[in-house]
Amino acid sequence: MNIGRGLFHINGFSSMTMQKKLIIVFVVLIIIPISATGFISYQNYIQSINKNTKNYVTELISNMQANLDSHLEDMMTVSKIPLYSVEMQQYMSHQEMTLEKQRQMDFYIGLLDSMRKNLYSAYLYDNYGNVFYRIKTDAIREDMMSHYEEWKRLAVQGNGNPVIIPTQRVMRANGTPQYLFTVLRSIRDIGTLETIGYVAVDADIHVIEDVVQELNTVTNGKTLIIDGQNNVAYDSDHVLTATNITGNEVIQKAVGDQGSFNVVVDGLSYICSYSVSKDTGWKIFAFVPVNYLHHDAQLTRNVTLTTTIGIIGFALLVSVILAFMMTRSLRQMTDLMRTVRGGNLDVSFDVKQKDEVGILGTEFNRMLRRMKELISEIYVIQSRKKEADLEALQSQINPHFIYNTLETIRMTAEINDDEEVAEMTFTLGKLLRYSINRGRETVELREELQHLERYLQLLRYRFSNRFVVAFDIPQELMNFPVMKLTFQPIVENAILHGMEGKPNEVTIRLSAELKEQLLIFSIKDEGAGMDGMTLDLLRQSMNGTREAGSSKTGVGLRNVNERIKLHYGETYGLEIESKWGEGTAVYLKLPRKHGE
Repeated sequence: MNIGRGLFHINGFSSMTMQKKLIIVFVVLIIIPISATGFISYQNYIQSINKNTKNYVTELISNMQANLDSHLEDMMTVSKIPLYSVEMQQYMSHQEMTLEKQRQMDFYIGLLDSMRKNLYSAYLYDNYGNVFYRIKTDAIREDMMSHYEEWKRLAVQGNGNPVIIPTQRVMRANGTPQYLFTVLRSIRDIGTLETIGYVAVDADIHVIEDVVQELNTVTNGKTLIIDGQNNVAYDSDHVLTATNITGNEVIQKAVGDQGSFNVVVDGLSYICSYSVSKDTGWKIFAFVPVNYLHHDAQLTRNVTLTTTIGIIGFALLVSVILAFMMTRSLRQMTDLMRTVRGGNLDVSFDVKQKDEVGILGTEFNRMLRRMKELISEIYVIQSRKKEADLEALQSQINPHFIYNTLETIRMTAEINDDEEVAEMTFTLGKLLRYSINRGRETVELREELQHLERYLQLLRYRFSNRFVVAFDIPQELMNFPVMKLTFQPIVENAILHGMEGKPNEVTIRLSAELKEQLLIFSIKDEGAGMDGMTLDLLRQSMNGTREAGSSKTGVGLRNVNERIKLHYGETYGLEIESKWGEGTAVYLKLPRKHGE
């Protein structure tokens, strides 16, 4: 295949297959290989930097963790000294505060304060509410007695072991805040092992900050230290110190004793590495900003990206020319399809080429012709079918109605030669005119109920007024449009079955209610009802899933149900509920909105 010739000879190019055209495009457009190569190289470089950084930061955290553990261990060691001084314990056991006791306790406090220079202060508490300390410049915390009871309880619970109190915010005498963390330990009498007081060793948060500063300088990031209860011992941003951050995203991601993960804090991306102390349970988080970490990689990426954009720009210029030539016919066909979708089938695709697009255009034109033929046929068939179905259903209902009415008139004429025959004949004429008049398919509910009342008048003659029909129809529904002859078969069925086995007068109730988007009519009788099998058979007959047989009930309900579905749609129609010994209820569901 000669690609150059295919490019410069438009006639030959337009006659090629779509597959060959795509091959030419893929050869010319090297965007994907170049982009993929640059992207993969950049990602590998970034992953390498991230991996090395995580390993390095993890090592720094381990060293910082060791220094912090060493410092806490020194504080715990200082807190052990009162445990081995019998003389000091004897003075602490004395309830009376004497000058000698004060002098001796001051001596021991001085001994504790001199153990390490970076300790903030040490305090001794006896069981009598006394606290002993040595006054140093800006060293005595104002709240040392407010924690007496709580610290005493924690020290006793420690049972001689050190208890670490998380970082607290304490106000100095000059009104400026300071942050301290404390190691508590109960002092027990060497002989009796009874608790006679406790010792508290305070350290300023700057002790931790000195250890952390080296890490932050190397990573250009920030550090967070929390204890085992997620209380913040130190925050290099000085925002979260002395707060509890349980539920924080960082806490939830830090699973295990050591690891790393990516996190976004205040809109900035960080690589967070963490480590947990096996001695104290304190956890150190080191946050390394991704922008700082990837600075050199981004410079390299920008240079590569500039070169790549130049190559891609040329490739795009060629691809646009090729794409325009290749897709011009497809765009024309797309426009035609949109026109067809809008309902205009009087369009045609102008076939000029012999490639796949030309073949597709030919089939498109053939499909449109066939679609117009089918639509025309379906329209005629559906129109005729609907008209025939409605006429057939109408003819099924009227003969049965006329037969019963004429039979009633005949029997009445034989028994009573009086005005009842004239009245019944007049009523029958009204009913026939209402049924035969085909000028309208729907009438107002008021007219349909008037027709029903005339029909019930004839049935009262037939059944000697053995039934009563109670209407519960809201007045605002009287103008609602319904199909003609909708209620007559249902009510007749309710009357016939309602009177079966009933020597006394029975009541048929016809009611209506609006429910969401439906208008629901219910026709309930007081008859014997139906068992489950009979009800299932009747439902199948009504829905057309089985033949109705000779049952007039099944034919009447099926006809009404089919008329409703033909006129309003499959969503609407009849539903039947019945229980043996409790009567039967027929529900007629119509759309609530007029014309729907």
